[in-house]
Amino acid sequence: MKMKSLIKACAFACAFAAPAMAEGGMFEGALPENWTADVVAAVRYNWYNFSNWQKDGTSNYTWLVTYDADVQGKWKVANWRNLIDIDLGQTWTKGVGKRKSSDRLFWESMLDFNLSEVLKPYIGNRFETQFMKGYEYSEDEEGNEVKKDISSFMDPAYETQVAGLAYIPNENFSQRLGFANRMTISHGYGYADDPDTKKFEKFRDEPGLESITEAKYAFSDIVSFKTRLWAFCNFEGVEKIDGLWENLLSVMIAPLVELQVGFDMAYDWDLDEDAQYKSMVLFGLTWRWF
Repeated sequence: MKMKSLIKACAFACAFAAPAMAEGGMFEGALPENWTADVVAAVRYNWYNFSNWQKDGTSNYTWLVTYDADVQGKWKVANWRNLIDIDLGQTWTKGVGKRKSSDRLFWESMLDFNLSEVLKPYIGNRFETQFMKGYEYSEDEEGNEVKKDISSFMDPAYETQVAGLAYIPNENFSQRLGFANRMTISHGYGYADDPDTKKFEKFRDEPGLESITEAKYAFSDIVSFKTRLWAFCNFEGVEKIDGLWENLLSVMIAPLVELQVGFDMAYDWDLDEDAQYKSMVLFGLTWRWF
């Protein structure tokens, strides 16, 4: 009975929020007519504290700040699109300490030339790194925690130049295939170093082929889904392929309140020979700018 009441309450909240969400973001109408934007900023925080609590429970807190922007300008000759993704979060658990939960700085800029309505040659640039130091945790013989830093801001960083042909039949789907040069930057942790040489290398260029598949769908004014599959293969062989598959379902529960369910799968031959997985369910304050 309680579950039925909860479902009815959620349905009522979604129906109440729909007209408000349909109005768009707080800066809607500020851009020129040939520009479109999908910009969302969010803050999420959870805190639990237990003192002499007889049931199971561990004191902890989690905070997360995100900024996701997709801005595009359209002209007769070309279209210019910029993607920005900023994620920064941390978790503290009593007895364990602080751990990063999210850390990403991503910027991608693509210039599409309007050769036809659906086929568009393009050039672009992409930059990726992190904000905070990353650590590897282990224990010594006495059971004490040993923390070793393994990454930091701009170490590693990835700079990629691309050129190819895009198939864009509509606003909800695109497929890009082209040549790319992916540069790894690492001044101290060795992500760009070639172990077969004596010199410590801080930069490494990898020419290859790149594919980007993107799709999005709005089920209603308050429910939307988007997915992006990126793959890069250098010219040394298909066994050294890198890939990232990102999926995000967003539900606006009420004005300034959003539920997000995401699943990411990544593979980076330089970091680990096994696939990496990340799933999340987030609920918090959200500010839609456009």
